[in-house]
Amino acid sequence: MRFIRGDDYPQVLHIWQACFGDDESYVRFFWDECFPMCRGLGWEEDSRLVSMLFLLPGTLMFNGTGSKNATPTGAEYVYAVATLPEYRGRGYAAELTSWAAKIAQEEGKSALCLYPATEQLYAYYGKQGFVTAFRRQDSGCGRFGWPAHMLAYMHKEGEFTGRVVVQSGKPGGMLLALDGRAEEWLEQTDGRAYLEYNLE
Repeated sequence: MRFIRGDDYPQVLHIWQACFGDDESYVRFFWDECFPMCRGLGWEEDSRLVSMLFLLPGTLMFNGTGSKNATPTGAEYVYAVATLPEYRGRGYAAELTSWAAKIAQEEGKSALCLYPATEQLYAYYGKQGFVTAFRRQDSGCGRFGWPAHMLAYMHKEGEFTGRVVVQSGKPGGMLLALDGRAEEWLEQTDGRAYLEYNLE
């Protein structure tokens, strides 16, 4: 395992397109506009990257003043988890997620958050300790919030792709608690939280 470097773009593009099918223009947009503000973790096999994920900075927050502890706590959003098809089933993505949790914990972050792309992935991440913690829209209790520079990126991404933020009351994002602060946040929000400007 290693951090993804600036010269890894061709390998990241290959994994991204093999797993997500996005046009190169979008991957290049992410690489140029978002990657400098986040970190990538990769698994190298046969002298090349075969699995990856990115960690985007954020914060667990409470809405309103009724909470026992209204102090925001640092968290990381796990994005673009992908493994080349021929290397799947070897546990690389799970190992990268575990490493991401260790990094975040060492830095004093309270949680990892993510938004599974398919129903099957809820079970996959559930086995790693993630629990469903968010809905797709403001439910008035708590949220995963982004710093200003990440919100600015998301606005740019929306303009670039023409995508509209999906609004729904269905359960959505998942959270892996790394300490007691996140466990308290889960208890107080009780599934009535949302991911601000969801990334999927």
